[in-house]
Amino acid sequence: MLFREIIGQENLKAHLINSVKENRIPHALLLWGNEGCGKLALALATAQYLQCENRQEHDSCGVCPTCRLMQNLTHPDLHFAFPITKEGSKTVCNDFMNSWREKVTENPYFSYKEWINTISNEKQGLIYSNESEEILRKLSLKSYSNGYKIMIIWLAEKMHETCANKLLKLIEEPPENTIFILISEQPDIILPTIISRSQMIHVPVIDEESLSKVVGNNIAHIANGNYIKALELSKEEYSNTDNLENYRSLMLGAYSKDLLTLKNWTESMASRSREYIKDFLSYTQFITRECFIAHLQNSSLNYMISSEQAFSDKFKRFLTVDNIENIMELFNKASRDISQNVNTKIVLFDLGINLMTQIKK
Repeated sequence: MLFREIIGQENLKAHLINSVKENRIPHALLLWGNEGCGKLALALATAQYLQCENRQEHDSCGVCPTCRLMQNLTHPDLHFAFPITKEGSKTVCNDFMNSWREKVTENPYFSYKEWINTISNEKQGLIYSNESEEILRKLSLKSYSNGYKIMIIWLAEKMHETCANKLLKLIEEPPENTIFILISEQPDIILPTIISRSQMIHVPVIDEESLSKVVGNNIAHIANGNYIKALELSKEEYSNTDNLENYRSLMLGAYSKDLLTLKNWTESMASRSREYIKDFLSYTQFITRECFIAHLQNSSLNYMISSEQAFSDKFKRFLTVDNIENIMELFNKASRDISQNVNTKIVLFDLGINLMTQIKK
């Protein structure tokens, strides 16, 4: 990956390049930020720049043998760990490496949900405990080119606690010329001991001007700095139709105080995977915020597509300064409970009951 292929992030690219030039790259770097801002792309470009045999002032050369191997993700000193789903005898990341390389080389901007759906069927992905042994084994091997050994851990918050604990010593005192690049969208749930051993760099959302050069002004505004969302919008495959309908049904049940409707909605949702429900609860926070902003009549801060806007026009009057914080906290709590494997039906029905007290006629 070349730095010039990354959308926006000019200041951060310059910082990473200068860190390599001045030999100030930390042994453990944690790139964190929202989905679609280019964290994986930045990690790949940094790794390639570290290994490049003929570094340029502002980028890798892109043509040396090392760069070619890095761009194909086949360099022997470039290693990856990422969430997987155990499938029969497939229990470590190496078992999914061909799919990973194909996905990343096609486009390094993709979501966790998109990756899991590539290798499984809406199951929950983890970096399992036995992956730590694989990481230790790979990094103990002699360097192929006497350069850096680089381990990129994508979505480090998905590491099983046992795996994370086993890596603590290695991250704190890695072998010579070994670099960890961790990538996270939820650094607050990574083990604090991992955080304390890493240099954290926040990756902001992509600026609208840079994004608009790729996808156009309208899509860039709605995507709000998320290139993954911009791609979905530009391909007319925006996947929030189901989420919007589920949100509409939930709020209708809460508004009408119809327990049977809420019960049926709960049972329908509970039949879906936990990952599907987590995605829905993330969406509820987005659309609630958008409807409230619309209620305040500040359209410049809205990022909705036409179907969401049409829904908001009718629903926004039910979201006020008196109930918005309580409603957002209800969705936050439900999301936390689902992530902690609390019974799905209990969480969702409780959410509906509590929303009944907030949505007033």
